[in-house]
Amino acid sequence: DVFVYFGSLERVLQVFATLVASTPTKSWLVFSCERATPEEAPLGYRLLPTGRFAHTRDHVETMATQSGYELRKYEEIVPRREKGEPVKGHLFVFKHTGKEVTSKTTGTSQSEL
Repeated sequence: DVFVYFGSLERVLQVFATLVASTPTKSWLVFSCERATPEEAPLGYRLLPTGRFAHTRDHVETMATQSGYELRKYEEIVPRREKGEPVKGHLFVFKHTGKEVTSKTTGTSQSEL
């Protein structure tokens, strides 16, 4: 429940991928975040009144794939309750493919980050 403090996940996932590139084995990345629909978050994420961000499944998967991760498991979850109400969330399990990728927005490779 840390990624709720980031808007776009592109940069943070690239940094994780850079760290993975320096390890001899492929790594797993498992995390949850608050869930938004594409209608609620046309950019793929949106700032909630709580000060946290919610992300669409497509945004998370796209940013992870661009960073060299492959989705292994996805599940809609309730990560916590807030004021007695369930919070919509999702759980992602990714495995890094070991391939170096380049950011579509910055044009930098993982090794340049």
